[in-house]
Amino acid sequence: MSTLRMLVHLSKITGNARKALDICRTLGIDVMGVTKGACGAPQIAQAMLRGGVKILGDARLDNIMKMRNAGISAPLMLIRSPAPSEVADCIVYADGSFNGDIGVLRALSAKAVQSGKTHAVILMADLNTGREGFGPDELPDACREAATLKNLTLHGIGLYLDYRSQDDCVVETQRRFVALAREIEKECGFRLPVISGGSTNVFRRILKGKPVAGINQLRIGTAILLGLASSIGPLRIEDFEQDAFVLEAALIEVKRRNNRFIGILSLGTLDAPHEFLFPASPHIRVIEASSDHTIVDLTELPCLPRTGDTISFQLGYPALSRFMASSYSRLEYREGH
Repeated sequence: MSTLRMLVHLSKITGNARKALDICRTLGIDVMGVTKGACGAPQIAQAMLRGGVKILGDARLDNIMKMRNAGISAPLMLIRSPAPSEVADCIVYADGSFNGDIGVLRALSAKAVQSGKTHAVILMADLNTGREGFGPDELPDACREAATLKNLTLHGIGLYLDYRSQDDCVVETQRRFVALAREIEKECGFRLPVISGGSTNVFRRILKGKPVAGINQLRIGTAILLGLASSIGPLRIEDFEQDAFVLEAALIEVKRRNNRFIGILSLGTLDAPHEFLFPASPHIRVIEASSDHTIVDLTELPCLPRTGDTISFQLGYPALSRFMASSYSRLEYREGH
């Protein structure tokens, strides 16, 4: 029996999704609910949909297949370019994909024609962001060709911004991105319906009342799942729930060392990176971790726990995604608070 348990409060995910949509809707911004942090768990995808999300995105085709096979009929987007070996499954299971390679676009077109399906594509722009996408000099031609490829529908263009980017860098890059979209529309003579301008890192600016005109879609996962705008800090979003996911780990040892009470947990970096574990009690401090153990300082607790008791943690995004992917995890889904 696993000594690790994750409690998942689905109603809190639904509430966070509803709040994110309400905030973005007033600015004319659509929200794609991103499920990759939860490994495409169908229960969590359904919780987002109950909150009003209309389209779901995931970076792993396996997760999209899992959601589709679980009966989720909402539009599903693969939010990274499929590998050539994934093209066939991408056409079967995903309604669309984000892309950064002409060869893959052509392969998607050929497979879509063969399958008698239509596949939506969003082309990624690399504006010196160090990530996927076409350079600004390549993107107009890529859009022009994508618009002519059979059984593909060019939905728009997308941008990734690193969550560590400075705010002024985010704004300037987004403005360049919107300007590039307008140039493409003018050059190519067609409209780009979707200008997908970032993720939760950009949503943080929306919360500050600083949207960039022209961005009409955000891909939001962390804010909906964890109520965080950044796992570093962490930067918590006011009025959002930060405890939709609660990780419980058993104490396998409690001892006194150098006038401190130390606990050792059945939890290690194989399960979750310790720097993204936030004890539910302010009296507990994470000290360090190995692959199989996490050491916590229990000295300040008003009542010292015993071996076998559990310690609860809220999570940053890296901890959530690793734990959800772990074969050692035990999940318990709850509808209420």
